[in-house]
Amino acid sequence: MLSFPTYANVFFPQTENTTVVTDRSKIQTAEFKINGMTCSGCEEHVNQEVNKLTGIIQTTASYENGNAIIEFDQAQTGIEEIEEAIEKTGYSVTDKKEIK
Repeated sequence: MLSFPTYANVFFPQTENTTVVTDRSKIQTAEFKINGMTCSGCEEHVNQEVNKLTGIIQTTASYENGNAIIEFDQAQTGIEEIEEAIEKTGYSVTDKKEIK
């Protein structure tokens, strides 16, 4: 069980998110501070759950930084939906802010 982080990706199948952007001005990037991630498996769990949402362009979770940087189409999803998806994984969002 100690080596779980090294093979955790086996339990999280790769998914490709197809997002059609209709208006580039609706692209938003936000940072979510996340409490509880301790390994790369945690990162992958957050990435997988957020990528299930429509409108997600890119998700980069980091347990080392305790955050996730998420680029998304505001016309298709919003910050509240992303926060709910992150919290569905069992981790808590302690802060969130728009980057651009």
